[in-house]
This record gives sequence, C-alpha cells and structure tokens, in this order.
Amino acid sequence: MSRLTRSASYLLVLLLSFELAVWGGFLVGARPFGVAFPVAAVVAGVGNLGLGAAGGRIAQRTVGAVLPELVWLAVALALATMRPEGDTVVPATLRGYAFLAVGAIAGAVAIGLAMGRGATPQGQDGR
Repeated sequence: MSRLTRSASYLLVLLLSFELAVWGGFLVGARPFGVAFPVAAVVAGVGNLGLGAAGGRIAQRTVGAVLPELVWLAVALALATMRPEGDTVVPATLRGYAFLAVGAIAGAVAIGLAMGRGATPQGQDGR
C-alpha cells in the first residue's frame, strides 16, 4: 500500500469515527418499534471495535487504534455536555450512559487487540 493510499485510508477512518459519534449521539433517543432498546450502544460498540481495528491495521501501529477512539470520545463527550440553554444531544439517562460506556470499552478492546497484534515477533505469527 502506498503512503498516499495509507494516509487517505487512515483519514477516512478518523472521519468515520467522527461521524459514528454524531450518528450514535442522535440515536440515543431512538425507540425502534416503540421499545427502549439501546441502539446507540450497539452501534458504538460495533463501530468503535471495527474502526479501531481498521485504524491499527492501516497504520500498523498501536497509535492507529488509539486516535479513532480519541476522536469518537471527544465528539461523544462534547455531545453529552449541556449547553447554557439546557440542550443536550446525549441525555443523562441509562441509554446515554450505555452509549458512552460501551463505545469507550469497545475502543479499549480495539486498542488492546492492536497492542497484542504488535507484540508478536516477526516470523512467529504462524504464517
């Protein structure tokens, strides 16, 4: 993979992390079929795990998995703060806390997987 392709791919991962946080923040209040199912938590968990793994694989370093999580966390926490008018996107409810917790834990798992993958000495990974 060329340097330009790798950089563009990693930039896309960071952009998707930003979009995932915004999309998930607005899904916190979603009630599919009238049921209070935590859709945002599921989206955050699956998305952060996938984007962290993709970032680590593209960058071939642990920091590649860390930056998508930091972008997601910064945007999600910004959406969870209350404005002076009292408006907030991610409310202080069980579903809001689940969105933040599951997203952060999934990002931490992706970082751990990237760290574990980097710990394998060359030539001893079974290939």
